[in-house]
Amino acid sequence: MNEKLAAVEFAASNGVVFVEDADRSLSAETGPSGEPVEPDPARSVTVGVVHAMEGLISIEVQEGETEPDGLVEFFDGTLTFQHGRLRVRDVPGDNYVTIGLTPGQCRVRIYLEQAEIPGFMLVLVPPL
Repeated sequence: MNEKLAAVEFAASNGVVFVEDADRSLSAETGPSGEPVEPDPARSVTVGVVHAMEGLISIEVQEGETEPDGLVEFFDGTLTFQHGRLRVRDVPGDNYVTIGLTPGQCRVRIYLEQAEIPGFMLVLVPPL
């Protein structure tokens, strides 16, 4: 059985939510030539969700191993957390939740409701 660690609901200003290492910079990173640097896929996942003009996104973070019923798997992979802190946030970083994990690599699974533009998202981490 999974246990809920956190829940948050907000208007996602760009219809985008990030699941990431909480210790990475919120600002856009640029390379030596001034070109934007792509986010490190080992530290961040970008998820398209309902846009703020259409409604609110509800997000739960749970610990456990049980795959949820009625949701579609969006991501199943390993992310690296420098100091063991997972953050789920909107684009400007005004709305977020942070969960403490063990530093280093961690399996993260993201599930979305079965909708073209999801209004519910579940982030599942292994038991702490």
